[in-house]
Amino acid sequence: MYKRVAMIFAGLVFLGLTTVNAATPLNAVILDDDPEGNMGGARVRVLHASPDAPAVDVWVNGSVVFSNLAFEEASDFAEVPAGTYTVAVTPTGLSEPIVIGPVDLDLAAATDYLVVATDVLSMITPVILTADGSTPAAGNGWVRFLHASPDAPAVDIAIADGGPVLFPNVSFQSFTEYAPVPAGTYDLEARIAGTMDVALQLPGVVVADGAVNTAVATGLVADIGALDNFYFISAAARAGGVGGSFFVTDVDVNNRGDMMATYKVLWLPRDTDNSAPAMSGEVTIGAGETTRWSDVLGTVFGVPDGTDAVGALAFLSDSEDLLFFSRTFNMSDAGTFGQAIPGIAAADLIPADEMKRILFFTENSDFRSNIGILNGTGSAMTIKWRRYTADGMMVDESMADLPAWGNVQLNRVFSAEAPVEGGYIDVWTETDDAAFTAYGSVLDNATSDPTTVLPQ
Repeated sequence: MYKRVAMIFAGLVFLGLTTVNAATPLNAVILDDDPEGNMGGARVRVLHASPDAPAVDVWVNGSVVFSNLAFEEASDFAEVPAGTYTVAVTPTGLSEPIVIGPVDLDLAAATDYLVVATDVLSMITPVILTADGSTPAAGNGWVRFLHASPDAPAVDIAIADGGPVLFPNVSFQSFTEYAPVPAGTYDLEARIAGTMDVALQLPGVVVADGAVNTAVATGLVADIGALDNFYFISAAARAGGVGGSFFVTDVDVNNRGDMMATYKVLWLPRDTDNSAPAMSGEVTIGAGETTRWSDVLGTVFGVPDGTDAVGALAFLSDSEDLLFFSRTFNMSDAGTFGQAIPGIAAADLIPADEMKRILFFTENSDFRSNIGILNGTGSAMTIKWRRYTADGMMVDESMADLPAWGNVQLNRVFSAEAPVEGGYIDVWTETDDAAFTAYGSVLDNATSDPTTVLPQ
């Protein structure tokens, strides 16, 4: 699945709709459906089961009916005459953005409606369950099950400790019919469908005589709070360049894993101590999905037109399975000229005392060359480099201190030796426990078309 994200995140940040930062582990919510409370009209209630969405208000025909509904919280029933109603959902206290709807619902008499907001915020989807007010036979209760955990596989709901399966092979956003269960207290479990592997234990579930219940699996299998995997893109921009050029950066994020992942985007401005970087809210991405952040500095961090912003990006995730790729490109009347820079995981940074070489430096009337360096740690480091001409003669050796998560770009690095073709630079650090990445950039002077040169 492919998702394109352009102005969406800017709306989330600046309209107050930021994703929830707390962990939302796999859980179950059990609702009392109270069929005897229906007095012949249509009744509606809402359950918030979107794990990264904020608290919401539910609007019916232009008025707020349910207010400040938090994750895993269900409203009371609202009874209304049968008819057609326009329903919308917004962040609490706001009339927009509308995250669900507006949608017209035809509500029938003597019918109960449970509207469940499911999936992560970027793909939030309502699932609607109905009930006709019937009740179970004496000595029994009725139970049905809705799977509302976005990253959990299909499950079997069963009696614990190897007991029989009550509801087999229920997949995400699917639900069962009511099933009669003798009144009593049960230890239940959700098993990965077709196996004995337990995904969620549900001890002490009480099924009362005559009760009618809906059980909803909520939350995420992934630990949304354990963001401890760093990735980097060593250059990003929303800024003017030489000769009237103007550069912006697009980023693709791909989840190659088989579980949903969570990440934050961090902005690391150039020539700055980034010990406390600006960062986005948490963003979720499903297994196999790609998200594109168009003009990432404008849409995520709100860099306005007329403000030059250059630097690097970091990503903090709970997954080791994310891939990143960027294109920083010059926007012109003739089209675009782009520079591709892949993301790099923290484990693949250049460690202390390991030297890498960057080739293809060219400085003449047709081309200019720059070098960029990013400190991939939260501590200061010293970076060193040696410049060479194509004949292998060393020009000089230099160094620079980089603060935490700091980055620098050195422009026209062979201008004093021009014309140069085939120049190269060796880069390394001797700072204990340091790690960094670097790149070369060779630009066409006529078009500002850049070519990325990665270290070897």
